[in-house]
Amino acid sequence: METSQGCKMKVCMTTVPVLRVILQWAGILIVGCAPRTVTVPAFVDEEVYFRSDPNEMFGILTLPAAEGPHPALVLLHGAGREGVSSGYYTEHAHRLVKAGYAVLRYDSPGVGRSLGSSAFESLEYRSQEAIAAVKYLQDRADIQLEGVGLWGISQGGWICQMAAATYDGVAFIIPVSGPGITPADQEVHRVEMQSRAEGFTNNEVAKAVLMRRLMVDIVLSEPRYEALNKGEAARLGEGPWDNMVELVYAPVPSVPGIELEKVKEVLNSIKAERWARYLYLEQVLPLFDNLPGEHWEAVKAQMQAIMVVDPADYLTKVQCPVLAIFGEADAFLPVSKSVELYRQYLGEAGNSQVEIKVFPNASHSIKVEGEFARGYFETISKWLISLRSR
Repeated sequence: METSQGCKMKVCMTTVPVLRVILQWAGILIVGCAPRTVTVPAFVDEEVYFRSDPNEMFGILTLPAAEGPHPALVLLHGAGREGVSSGYYTEHAHRLVKAGYAVLRYDSPGVGRSLGSSAFESLEYRSQEAIAAVKYLQDRADIQLEGVGLWGISQGGWICQMAAATYDGVAFIIPVSGPGITPADQEVHRVEMQSRAEGFTNNEVAKAVLMRRLMVDIVLSEPRYEALNKGEAARLGEGPWDNMVELVYAPVPSVPGIELEKVKEVLNSIKAERWARYLYLEQVLPLFDNLPGEHWEAVKAQMQAIMVVDPADYLTKVQCPVLAIFGEADAFLPVSKSVELYRQYLGEAGNSQVEIKVFPNASHSIKVEGEFARGYFETISKWLISLRSR
């Protein structure tokens, strides 16, 4: 189906049976007639484009079949940055549209039909991208101007916080597995939890965590973990971390190109160690191998901008309704601490429109044994519906 504006639209249909009434009391028996059916659209998928400077972004807007204007939400990716073809986001769109909300999912920069690149992007850029998506929807006649919010998974949870604190046009946010701590601390926690779950020894876990902290500090202008790292390196004894400690905390910084080569040398020396599995060096090293030495300082600055983002700077400014969702068995972030910090920071903001839900046994993606946690979509839908009556 194509609209007058040329946007391609796909209509999903459901079938509603018409009841047959057997009028036995009148001696009339209706037989041999097939039930009549009436088909009505459940939702419409529309291909759309919006601009997030300097990129043109492609997305799919799932609209309720009923006449608008509708409230709406934008789905924000995690750090993986995916596209409209992802089943995870498609299922969210097709489930949440039933709450009467239009749902926008889109290709990340450089993915699918969106222009640009997601490599080394800052969370600030991602926040502006989310705001651009909200503004695009607000400009549509079939969308409620003051009813557009954000849903974000993992890193997208930080983006929810940042966008809502920056732009008061964000009507609500639903951070899912969105940490209440900085990306630096979250990464260190992730490495420790995944390593322990893998069955590594205490010393192996310590080595992995030490190297991850050093990988954080190498990009920061003011290291976060210097005393802790030096103490742990001394406790573990001689090892590749010694070279990294010397490099990271040198009184006089190395020439950028030389520093990059030394970092690569250390990381290459440990990539075969089983305890290095969750440092994801198979992804990091190819990026560094293709990076000119003269660009190292600029890349460090971009990574620093991500690592030091603190939810305390944003959640304390969020005034819109918040539904924060966590999985109890999340190995990527400290759930209890994040719940506590959400309550603290939103309390400091004076925001009383807050609901927090932790799903038992659920993972980072809010799944239990491969399936979405029981009641997950129902919780979001019920909350979204409740917003419409406020």
